[in-house]
Amino acid sequence: MSQISVRHFTQEQWIPITGVLFLFLFWVLGYDGITFSDDVYYILAGRDFWNGEMEVNSYHFSSRWGAYIPAGLMGLIFGFDARWFSLISLLAYVGSYLLILKLITDPKEKIIFSLWFLTQVYLLHFLTKVYPDSLLVFCVVLAVFGASIRRTYPVGGGKLLMVGLTLGFITKETIVLLFPLPLILMWIDWKSNKFQKSFYLTFFIFSTLAGLLYLGYFWAKFGDPLYRITSINAGHYVSEFTYADKGWTSILKRITITPILTFIERAYWPWLVFAIPGLYRGLKKKEDVIFEFSIAFLCLLIGFWFMTSTLEFYNPIYLNPRHLIILVPIMAFLIAKGWKTWNESKNWKWILTILLGLGAIYSIIIMDKKMIGFSVAFIYLIWSNFKRNHQLKYFAILLFIPAIASAVYQFQTKQYSSFTHSLESELEEVEDSPILVNNFVYFSKELLLNDVQNQNNLLIPIEKADSILQTHPEKLRVLIYNYYQHAYPQEQEDIEKMEGLFKGKYELVEEREEGLVEIREFRKK
Repeated sequence: MSQISVRHFTQEQWIPITGVLFLFLFWVLGYDGITFSDDVYYILAGRDFWNGEMEVNSYHFSSRWGAYIPAGLMGLIFGFDARWFSLISLLAYVGSYLLILKLITDPKEKIIFSLWFLTQVYLLHFLTKVYPDSLLVFCVVLAVFGASIRRTYPVGGGKLLMVGLTLGFITKETIVLLFPLPLILMWIDWKSNKFQKSFYLTFFIFSTLAGLLYLGYFWAKFGDPLYRITSINAGHYVSEFTYADKGWTSILKRITITPILTFIERAYWPWLVFAIPGLYRGLKKKEDVIFEFSIAFLCLLIGFWFMTSTLEFYNPIYLNPRHLIILVPIMAFLIAKGWKTWNESKNWKWILTILLGLGAIYSIIIMDKKMIGFSVAFIYLIWSNFKRNHQLKYFAILLFIPAIASAVYQFQTKQYSSFTHSLESELEEVEDSPILVNNFVYFSKELLLNDVQNQNNLLIPIEKADSILQTHPEKLRVLIYNYYQHAYPQEQEDIEKMEGLFKGKYELVEEREEGLVEIREFRKK
């Protein structure tokens, strides 16, 4: 008897320990630097907050307190380094992973959930970054966890649901997609005579207090309790990722076929497909926990499908793959709960096969060999007659190979350490000669350079090349980080414009390459 309990205890402990260890190792070994984008703002805002220098203003990112205050705390404790700031993302993922594991009792389901939670490439990519979406993963899980325990711990569940939604809202507005969850559950509980009065009273009382404090802050500071909504509307701008400015056909395409194509192109499709049996089981049988996750999944999915980015007019939100990572823990849970359903039904196997096959056909059309292979391999595993213990092993191999390969690909594509070393060496070599760099490198200079180097103001963005030439410097250095070809291809225009300005005025005296970095020195003719 004691032997059985010891074995059971070992198995129960092995699963979360292995999962957390994998996340930690990926955070340590998979770090590939900053993204030279919004993460720069959040890191600097976090630093400024804890230095007492951060001010909420009309820029809607400034009121995303959850996006930068916790990250800034990591920097305050461990040092001003982007890697340490991203520790908050690791903590958010670990918290999400352990919370959901606590809701799963079957060891095999825990393993299945772990496999699908730990291997989604975009979820892993932002594990090492400072973005609100990473913390939002935890907020979503915390909210759904609170809703799931409302029958056994009604007061505690109400508080956790409120904290998850409130923390989520001050982190990023996307959490509003989950706002219908408590209302839907309340209506269903009322109709089925399972209404937990203490749960809903706790949730609505504390939510009302939190809402009043939140609106009161903006009313006191800006004279408008809805200031944040106003700033979000004001922050809308026309780009290649907006739809309202391009006509009704663009909007129609976005709310019909685009979401499906995005899920396929961005490797979310297998997660969505394998989550369907669990979703069906949750909605049909209305079992505790799986039912709450099913409703939460539908709230998020429908919200992503139709939600507008501004309240002034209808403009469906752009489906950035980063935004979609909050779906991953929910889908992984549903996959685990529906695993037995499709394994024991030929009809379900055909449904999954047809859906994965459609994904493969589209991948053939766009000539995405990786996604073709990914989809076909899943179809093969669905129909293969493996021994019971071997099926999960092959699924694990199929899931982990792309997850690890994506990290390796990022290292090769970015060569971040080599770039920072070249930039540092170049700054040490020059004394007062300006260095023209990529616009995105200049944007991130406060993270890339130390205080003294920033004070010297030696870096000039290539888009401002004409302004530096007006000062007629005797010599110029140009440092181009060719990662722009992958992440910011539009900068090619600025590079060509800069080279045109140099013609007839400056001559090339030295040129060298260091990994992805091209360094050129020019002297005045």
